[in-house]
Amino acid sequence: MVEEKNFPLKIGLEIHGYLDTKEKLFCKCKTDFLDEDPNTLICPICTGQPGTKPMLANQSAMDKIIEISLILGCRVNSEKNLFFQRKHYSWADNPKGYQLTISGPHALPCAEEGLFEGIRITECHLEEDPAQWNPKTGGINYNRSGLPLVEIVTEPDFKTKEQVIDWLKSLVHSLSYVKALRKNGGIKVDVNISTYGDRVEIKNLNSLEKISKAIDYEISRQLENFKKGIIQKRETLTFDEETGKTIKMRDKESGEDYRFIQDPDLLALRISKEEVEKIREELPEMPSVKLEKLIEKYGLEKYDADILIKNLELVDFAEELAKKLDLKKYISWITVELLRILNYNKKTLDEVEINPEHLVELIELIDKEDLTVLKAKQIMNDFIPRSFSVKEKMKNEIGKLSDEETKKLIDQVLEENKSVYEEYKNGKKESLNFLIGKVMNLSNRRANFAKVRELIERN
Repeated sequence: MVEEKNFPLKIGLEIHGYLDTKEKLFCKCKTDFLDEDPNTLICPICTGQPGTKPMLANQSAMDKIIEISLILGCRVNSEKNLFFQRKHYSWADNPKGYQLTISGPHALPCAEEGLFEGIRITECHLEEDPAQWNPKTGGINYNRSGLPLVEIVTEPDFKTKEQVIDWLKSLVHSLSYVKALRKNGGIKVDVNISTYGDRVEIKNLNSLEKISKAIDYEISRQLENFKKGIIQKRETLTFDEETGKTIKMRDKESGEDYRFIQDPDLLALRISKEEVEKIREELPEMPSVKLEKLIEKYGLEKYDADILIKNLELVDFAEELAKKLDLKKYISWITVELLRILNYNKKTLDEVEINPEHLVELIELIDKEDLTVLKAKQIMNDFIPRSFSVKEKMKNEIGKLSDEETKKLIDQVLEENKSVYEEYKNGKKESLNFLIGKVMNLSNRRANFAKVRELIERN
C-alpha cells in the first residue's frame, strides 16, 4: 500500500470496450462470441487470409463511436477525412500482422478534446480487436478477431486510485444508457503511471480490482526505486495477479515502432454534421441529470433515486408510472417488488415486456381494496416474461374475498384444526398465526389478512 504523501503522481487511462454491434467491423461475421465455440464466427477477412480485403466499416460501429464521443463531451471531427491506419506488430493474436485503427501519429481521431466527470479526454477512436491467443496452449480463437472496439484516451489527470475507480464506474454506467458497449463484454484498461520518472504503461487490466491493486503496487515500486536512485524509464508492464506485482514486458514502443501507414484498401470515412446533430438529439439524459430530476421533480429519497438510475429502462419505467400515480408514495413497487421478480428470474427490464399501465392497475386495485397486497405481489410474479391487464384477470375471480366468503374459509380451517384452535383459546399466540396462515393459503391469498385475524379473534 502507498503510505508516502506529497509526491508527484500522474495517472492516465486508455480504455478499450467492445461496441454493441451485430456484425464485425469489416466483415459480416456475427459478434456474439461469448457463448460460441472457438473459431465458429469467422471468415477469410477476419482471419487475415491472403488476398482478402476488408469491407467498408460497419455503420453501426461509427454511430456508437459518435454517441460515446458526445457523452464524453468531445469534439467530433465531422466533415473531415478519417483514415484507417495499419498499426504493425508481430504477435500471435494478429493474423494480418497489423491492426486497423483510426489513430496513430499524424492521424485524425474520430473525436477529441473532451471532458467527462472532471477528466480531460484526449481522443476517442475506432479500431478492430485482434484474435484471442492462449499462451499456455498456443491455441488461437479468431471469433474476436475484427470485433469493433472503442478506445478512449484520457489526459493524466487522475491523482488517486479511488478517483480512477469511481470515474470508470461512472463512465461504464453512462455508456450503458445508450447501449454503446456489449453486455458482459467488459472493458480492458491500460493504466499509465508516473511519479518521479517517465511513465510506465500497465497493459490489459480487465477488472476494477486488478486496476486498484496494480496502481497501488506500481506507485509503491516507483517510490521505492526513487529512494534507491533508480531512474524510471518508459516501459510496458503486465500485472501478475498471483503475486500482486507488475512485471516488465518490454520497453515502451513509440509510433515509429508500429510503422503506421494509411490502409490502401479502405476509403476515407466522413462524418456529416447532420449525422452528429441527429445522434445528439436522440441521446437520453445522463445518470446525473436523471438523479437530480428524480429527487427534485418527484421528491424521491436519494437512496431510491440511486437504485433507479442504475438502469435507464428502470428510470423510464418510473417516469411513466409517475404520469398516473404519486411516484414517491408507490416507489417500493419498483425498487422492491419489480426488482424482486426481475432478480428472481435473472432478467433485466429490457429483456421482458412489462407495461407500466399494468402496474398502475395493480396499485389502484389495492387502493380500492379490491385486491390484498399479498395477492397483488403474487400476481406480479406472473408479470415475467410479459405483463397483463390485472382488471381482466379480476374477471377470473382473483379479486379479494368478501367477508362472508372469508368466514366460510375460517370455519373450514377451524373445523380441520380443532386442537390448534383450542391451543389458541388457551392463550398460545403462535397458534393464531398458524390458523391465519392456513386461511391465507386456502384463499390463495385473496383473503384480507387483517380481516382474517379479526374474524378468528371474534369467533
